[in-house]
Amino acid sequence: MDVKKGTTTVALVFKEGVVLAADKRVSLGYLIAHKNATKVLKINDHIGVTTAGSVGDIQALVGYMKAEAKLYEVKNGKKMSPKALAKLTSSILQSQRYYPLLAWLVLGGMDGENGYVFSIDPIGGVSQDNMVATGSGMEAAYGALDDRYKENMEIKEAVKLATRGILAAISRNMGTGDGVCINVITKDEYKEYSAEEVDKVIKSLKGGD
Repeated sequence: MDVKKGTTTVALVFKEGVVLAADKRVSLGYLIAHKNATKVLKINDHIGVTTAGSVGDIQALVGYMKAEAKLYEVKNGKKMSPKALAKLTSSILQSQRYYPLLAWLVLGGMDGENGYVFSIDPIGGVSQDNMVATGSGMEAAYGALDDRYKENMEIKEAVKLATRGILAAISRNMGTGDGVCINVITKDEYKEYSAEEVDKVIKSLKGGD
């Protein structure tokens, strides 16, 4: 049976937080199954994830992550850190390694004043980095990101760079397309960009701003 798949996601740490971005296409073999998929998902008001892989497995795993993060907050009176949630997710995937969940997540979030990004592969491997791309178009995305990313970018610059990475994948990878979604997490808020705000970012890139 074909699995719904095909995507490109990007996560960047910038001066004041984290940018999470992805395309909106879901493919089923050579068929475009959906054109408006949500591939950046909010866990709570300081953690989000980008998702690549099987839609059903992703939905189950992210639902479990949300529940565990909320349970931790209720029991301990404080929010779960991105690192702790990444470790918990790794344990879940490790326990499923003989019947793996087809889900590759990039978890980004805030711990105090600092932003963190963790790439979590389908069998539970975790790596921390300041810039991560995943999915079928990741090579094209990295090509757009590698020589432009720098630490301590301002929010506007980071959002443009993440968008540039997704647009590069859209232009070169048939599993990636149908628009861009952008989420930004800082210590003050979790912001999901509207379609109009995303269009404005894309126009600024095309205009060379």
